[in-house]
Amino acid sequence: MKTNSISTMCSLMVMSMMSLAILLTNTSVYGGGFRDSLKGALTSLQNNEDNTPTWIISGVFRMDNLSSTSPTLNATFYMMKTDGTASHTHTISDLKLVGNPVVNANTTIFNGTSTITMKDGPVSDVPISIKLMDESAVSIWLDPTKTNKHFGNTVIYGTQHLICVEKAEYCK
Repeated sequence: MKTNSISTMCSLMVMSMMSLAILLTNTSVYGGGFRDSLKGALTSLQNNEDNTPTWIISGVFRMDNLSSTSPTLNATFYMMKTDGTASHTHTISDLKLVGNPVVNANTTIFNGTSTITMKDGPVSDVPISIKLMDESAVSIWLDPTKTNKHFGNTVIYGTQHLICVEKAEYCK
């Protein structure tokens, strides 16, 4: 009888540990696996009002505290015309989350406001929507009415990976 109890208890412990592992694997702040910090590259073409690719965006972003009620976003990127002219930089910071993240299958959406640096100085309270797709892609939508349509009519796309982290020898 004692052997059966020990055997049953061991089986229950193993099942509990397996259930916890499955729960931790499937529990996420966004559609992919659980990470509380995320950094990646921004690599995007932005269209003008005629829907023509006019601007190239290239930079980096970092999100921290993804599992909290106040995640952070810091991004900086170059923006230049597709002919290489008019190069300048922007930063996005001061994310203030509105509501809870929306998790749907392999996608999580963070809605809120941010501060964006522009030519004439920082613009605060810009509505922003950050979409994390699977464990690979990201998109950032910035309200064009608050930025004078500076980023065109398309979202800023990027990856949830930084090649300089994965292949540091390329970035020395």
